[in-house]
Amino acid sequence: MSDALTVPVVHLLKAGVLYQSDAPAIWEQIVSQQAAIGDYLGVIGLDIVVDRAEGYAYVRQQELDSRDDGAPVPRLVTRHRLSFPVSLMLVLLRGRLADSDADSADPRLVLTRDDLVEMVRGFLPPRSNEAQLVDQIDAHIKKLVDLKALRQTKQTSAYEVRRHIKALVDAQALNDFNDLLATYRDAASTTAKDDT
Repeated sequence: MSDALTVPVVHLLKAGVLYQSDAPAIWEQIVSQQAAIGDYLGVIGLDIVVDRAEGYAYVRQQELDSRDDGAPVPRLVTRHRLSFPVSLMLVLLRGRLADSDADSADPRLVLTRDDLVEMVRGFLPPRSNEAQLVDQIDAHIKKLVDLKALRQTKQTSAYEVRRHIKALVDAQALNDFNDLLATYRDAASTTAKDDT
């Protein structure tokens, strides 16, 4: 590998998701060397994804089950199995990001901890102990920070929704969730009418 590729490839592999705003010099190297980086990573079964409009790049596993000789290809990029509440929060955050993009010129969406708690509270089973519910949601928020879907800001208890969430939850998944939610609401309202 040429020396020009070493730094951007290492940053991509270490960062998970690399944002233009976080490392402008590395970003410029990635953009200018994207084809060469893609060729290099392809040898080890990885693809580079660069979203210039949103300003982020990441590496993902190629969808190969086996090599040309039939040998299985081991996974280099770890998949994370997410709990229902964390998956739910990802979809809800993606929806909020889409709404923010439609309504605001600001590319950043910042939500407070209270906003996040209120956003997800109605979807989780009620608990007799409100503090336990909030602690549980705090644990889910921490998981989303670990996954880099949220980034804590300098403000106390405020989080920026990261733009690459669009790659994690695409428009089709968002539509499917909204359809499922509409079905759930219809079923709940029918059950409530039947009970009265």
